[in-house]
Amino acid sequence: SELSGKTDADKAEVSQWMTMSARHGPSERQVFSQTINDHLAGRTYLVSNYLTLADLVAFGNAHAFMETLSAQKRFNWSNFSRWFDLIQHTLPADTLAKAGLKLVEIDLNAPAPAKKQAAQDQKKSKEAAPAGDDQKKGKQEKKEKEKKEKKEKRQAPPKEELKIVPSMIDLRVGHILEASKHPDADSLYVEQIELGEEAPRTVVSGLVRFIPIEKMQKRDVVLVCNLKPAAMRGIKSFAMVLCATSPDGNTVEFVEPPKGSKPGDRVYFEGFEDGKPEEVLKPKQKIFETIQPGLFTNDEREAGWYNEDKKFHKLLVNGQVCTTATVAKGSLK
Repeated sequence: SELSGKTDADKAEVSQWMTMSARHGPSERQVFSQTINDHLAGRTYLVSNYLTLADLVAFGNAHAFMETLSAQKRFNWSNFSRWFDLIQHTLPADTLAKAGLKLVEIDLNAPAPAKKQAAQDQKKSKEAAPAGDDQKKGKQEKKEKEKKEKKEKRQAPPKEELKIVPSMIDLRVGHILEASKHPDADSLYVEQIELGEEAPRTVVSGLVRFIPIEKMQKRDVVLVCNLKPAAMRGIKSFAMVLCATSPDGNTVEFVEPPKGSKPGDRVYFEGFEDGKPEEVLKPKQKIFETIQPGLFTNDEREAGWYNEDKKFHKLLVNGQVCTTATVAKGSLK
């Protein structure tokens, strides 16, 4: 079906959006919707130039949040609002009804709503004529107090901006004990992965189209361990397997730890050996989303991260680099 993607590259991107949608529950819908708005600058759909499952799943996730948005917010998030309105009018009314959803009225041609300050100024202009001296004095004191509070607020030291570095991501060596097809999703595997913890972690991966099930068994991988657990078609995933995608999108391979690695071994970026990972990556901080665009393999198939100055920091385990079987200059995700 074209809804799953027309090309292998599109299919991989659809799978990524569906995974992202699953990881953003009700409490993170604002962050997810902001991500959609930013992504849709100059785009009509989330993947390529046609409707896919990525749009439908993201629409279902964001529907309740769109209903709560003010006219001002809908105007500010014009890309998100335009896309949402397109999807809801693409779907048949009975399909929306069966899903428990309804049309949300969105006026794409509405001017920017007046700002709160304008409304407050208008209210002040309608106030009654001045009252007695006591009332005047009370109002004057109130105004002076508010003015003082605003001045103190302006002078308050700004919050220190979070500096995002790759060591915030908890990367570890894992060993796949067994992998099987997801009972309710043809494109997903369910793996049991040993990490040196009390029990193996259950991990769900969208790799069916790229890696045969026999190559999913009894092998070492690199895991992102501090993503927020996410239910994927009814099964909760407690980590993400790090893979490399070739530039043409046709090949997806595991990032492989060096020989001699053991389950639970720390995986880190060269130059960030002393960094401490976050206990859980908070979706609002967009830590993984900030680092991920710089994750690649180089010409020698070595995995690593390019910083803003294009310096390559290799991905290491005990001083030895992680690699892929064949993918060079591929993105990691």
